[in-house]
Amino acid sequence: MNNNTILGIGVLSLLAACGGGASNPPPLSNASVPAAGQSTGNSDDFFTTRVAPKTAFCRSCHLPGGVADVDDGRGFMLSSNPAEDLFNMRASWQRLGGGIATNPILVQASDPAASHSGGQPWPVGSEIYRDVSALFSCWDDPASCDLNISGEVADELPLLGSSRARFVWEEFCETKDDSATLPVDPRTLVVPGVNQNRAVFFNAYFEECHDALPIADQAPRTCGEYKASRDRGEALLSGKKTPGSQSAEEYGRAWEAWGYDSRPENFDQLYTLRYGLNVAPYRNPYPLEGEDPNQTNGGSGQLPMGKHQTRDESGRWTGMIAEVPCFACHGGQIGDPYSGETPVLSERHIGLGNSNLDSPMSIEHAYRDPASVAFTVFNLGVKQRGQNNAVGAFEVLFAALDYDSLGVAPNMNKALLTEGQDFDHPTGVAQDTPAWWNYSQRPRKFFDAGQSIDSTRIVLAAHPNSSIGPDGTAYRKAIEEDDQDAAAYIASREAPAYPAAIDTELAEQGAILFHTKDLWAEPGNAEAPRPEGGNGSCASCHGAYSPRYVHDDSYLETPLLEGIAGHISELDVIGTDTARADTLTPYLRDAYSTTFWAYPDGAEGWVDPAEKLAAAEVADDALPIDMRPEGACGWERGVIGYQAPPLFGTWATAPYFHNGSVPTLEAVLDSSKRPDIWRRKLQTIGNVTGFDQRMSVAFDWNAIGWKHDVLACEDMPGGAAENCHPVDAEGPSLLQLVEQFIWTNFNWAALGSASSASPSTLEKRFIYDTRTLGNGAGGHTFSDVLTDKERRAIIEYLKTL
Repeated sequence: MNNNTILGIGVLSLLAACGGGASNPPPLSNASVPAAGQSTGNSDDFFTTRVAPKTAFCRSCHLPGGVADVDDGRGFMLSSNPAEDLFNMRASWQRLGGGIATNPILVQASDPAASHSGGQPWPVGSEIYRDVSALFSCWDDPASCDLNISGEVADELPLLGSSRARFVWEEFCETKDDSATLPVDPRTLVVPGVNQNRAVFFNAYFEECHDALPIADQAPRTCGEYKASRDRGEALLSGKKTPGSQSAEEYGRAWEAWGYDSRPENFDQLYTLRYGLNVAPYRNPYPLEGEDPNQTNGGSGQLPMGKHQTRDESGRWTGMIAEVPCFACHGGQIGDPYSGETPVLSERHIGLGNSNLDSPMSIEHAYRDPASVAFTVFNLGVKQRGQNNAVGAFEVLFAALDYDSLGVAPNMNKALLTEGQDFDHPTGVAQDTPAWWNYSQRPRKFFDAGQSIDSTRIVLAAHPNSSIGPDGTAYRKAIEEDDQDAAAYIASREAPAYPAAIDTELAEQGAILFHTKDLWAEPGNAEAPRPEGGNGSCASCHGAYSPRYVHDDSYLETPLLEGIAGHISELDVIGTDTARADTLTPYLRDAYSTTFWAYPDGAEGWVDPAEKLAAAEVADDALPIDMRPEGACGWERGVIGYQAPPLFGTWATAPYFHNGSVPTLEAVLDSSKRPDIWRRKLQTIGNVTGFDQRMSVAFDWNAIGWKHDVLACEDMPGGAAENCHPVDAEGPSLLQLVEQFIWTNFNWAALGSASSASPSTLEKRFIYDTRTLGNGAGGHTFSDVLTDKERRAIIEYLKTL
């Protein structure tokens, strides 16, 4: 048997691997296969002109070492030489019994019911389907072969390419005058009825929140308006407009709590390591002792993100340092400039969730910085580094403030248990901080898609420059003035490019699998709940990114929807830890929709808080929910679950899931590799220890995420007695069981769970324990059906986004 014959035998096997054909074909004789290059009439020319341009798609996976190179599909491997494609296809057609419309080669590529990992690139009725049918007809009856070779075959769009989440307004206005009218915001297109019966499924719909507000409070209409709003938002969120709360001298004495006798020379580096605040990708100066900041261009010290030295009205440096909580939580870092590495994130990439932040640690130096006290309260209940409790903090505001005026008005009806609910306020449930750069790719915000992306008021629930007062007037005014500016800046952020080499061939295979492979067609998911709508692929929930699929009408009804992810996966489908979703009870969802945050302005029965009597303001909070005016943008109440995030820059966003429970992308796609108790690699410099940020040491370039140590419960500070279950080796400790009982049965109990600054507690906060309430690492197990090769290909593709 010659090599060409061996190559031909594998066609059937490969197709079986992709979901069709007999798995054990009879031997193929030399006599039945034309030698490579042998003429078969004008079908040869027809193949070269009409069909061969489309076989490049098949070659993406059907090569030795490709995702189709598996035990039951190892025979059919297209070589790197396209000249052999004709021989291989004809040999496979013969082996599979010939014929036309029933031949598995055509069936697998066209029939949606066929379990083909490459999807249906030749749909029935398409030009390529007609061409292949004609070719097979000619092979089936050579005597009547008369093929029309005229016409050109359009080049296919590339499989790889990414917008890097660049907001359409940002890109459009880069080359336009300020007077240019802004194009449509793609997020506004995701409304009921969009993309019906297509591969990408949307059920997290955009809502217009500002229609009833004055023109000045509505979205910008021109490039000039957008850029001005964006720049004001940058000044606000970066701290340039925030009053100082701590002197540079006080800030510079933080080393006194670290066990040093004098200020270490590498103080700035140690500060970032100690508190999990990261290096600013811009000059962020403060004066050292004895320096005049106005004689030293701000000073020779470098503040981390989350801090900013203020200026007075004349622009002079003040030597006062402001706390900037926005950049503390959204000031992540990849790479360590203090170790000589070139940082991956530049100013345009600001917004990566800070997976290093130790927010309770601010207690340690709170007596020096009053603003850090508020930041600590904001994160009560957070048990470990890298998490925040933004939703829990908002619940506190919700219960403590008047629904309409936002004035201080504690209401026992809101704070006490609601009838029929036993999980009302477990405010210790923490979450991982998402990347800002995907804000422009979502029609709704938050992990549960709770609010429309147009609901910008809630962006500044923790307004950096306004305190909450008795009547709420100043707080509301500050939010209204700045909320859309903050949102514009956040939307303008861009995802960073992967900084290492990418295997292009493997990434192309991953692009196909990501957009086409129906995970629920695999036997391993036969009993798994299937998401509503879509084609069952990764793209079905996370959106389409590849130019080839973005411009495919069967995926998106308009290419403007590139990278838009608007799918809420119900809890029984996604299977991830439900505590975050359970926190938002039906009562909270319903009541929220009648508050200031939900834009009741203009609704029937709404009265401006500025025009109400104080007694009426207090009384109307006690009204039944259905008697209060409902706002234009309430909390999501239709689908209870988690919104699949856009995946731009996902390689940089470890750890994964809404609670940060999974350290690598590989473990996201293979649940067997998720540790129960783990700790990122640590770096100790002198007396200070923190998470190691060095790409050369701590980043896992294979699994994509953070290298980590897997721990047993007895390895944790406090030992087995404190951390292990006495009978169940994998179960939560008795202390955790008690804590879970209290948190889930007594409102606000988590507010008393603030961590201390003792050495053992500091050490424990480096550890991620999935047994803790809200920290579970289960779910997303439908991707377990991927083969190792498929998994590697998809990860390689995700690097390109």
